[in-house]
Amino acid sequence: MDAMAGKARIVECMDRSGPERGVAASAGESRGAMWLLPALLAGIVLFAVAHSAHAGLYKWTDEHGIVHYSDRLPPDAVNRASSQLNREGITVRKTGEAPTAAEQQARRAQEAQKRDIDRERMLAERRDRALIDSYTNEGDIDLAKARALATIEGQIASARSYVAQIVKRRDQLQAQKSGQPGRAVPPAIGSELAQIDGELARQADFIAAKQKEAAAVASRYDADKRRFHDLKRSASEAPGSGTATRLSAADSAPGAAAHF
Repeated sequence: MDAMAGKARIVECMDRSGPERGVAASAGESRGAMWLLPALLAGIVLFAVAHSAHAGLYKWTDEHGIVHYSDRLPPDAVNRASSQLNREGITVRKTGEAPTAAEQQARRAQEAQKRDIDRERMLAERRDRALIDSYTNEGDIDLAKARALATIEGQIASARSYVAQIVKRRDQLQAQKSGQPGRAVPPAIGSELAQIDGELARQADFIAAKQKEAAAVASRYDADKRRFHDLKRSASEAPGSGTATRLSAADSAPGAAAHF
């Protein structure tokens, strides 16, 4: 009987304590959540304030020379020179003014000029190497020059011989025309005379062009000879150095070794 009474008291105690404990635990969790939410909100606010303080201010000058300060750059100041300041007022970053269209064009022109200079220097170095590889001495250059000029002079001589032939034919036709005074010139004679005049003009242009070519060829070979002499002299004065690139590209005569 005593044992059964003890069990009954234990069960009764358990029945009373179970729900009460659950209610207390729920109340504790609610109080914890109520304290956690304000803490999170305070953390977010502090983070935003710290970020704003870290960002600092922007400083720029407008087109009227007035200095402005702001936490962000307005659209009309994006392309202007500006400075970013921290919360102590110290400049932490500077941004240069965006180049104008004229400045961009000038920069492109300078870059193009530099490319042209580099290309000319490269071509000059190639011409120097061609000279050294093509000739063993200055006499070889004189011989090559003589052969090139002989070819052109042969073409000129051939053209002059042809001109002499058609001039002779023209004189014959003119004689036939003069031998028939008062009579109409036959169409065949007039047509041939016109053709001869046109051919004489073409041959005169051809001879003039070949004479000009001969002068240019002679000038190139003379320039090659001078450059070859300078390269060889430079090589002898500085043994072991590259003969083709020893002298500066500016010293190389324009068109030197262009016929290789």
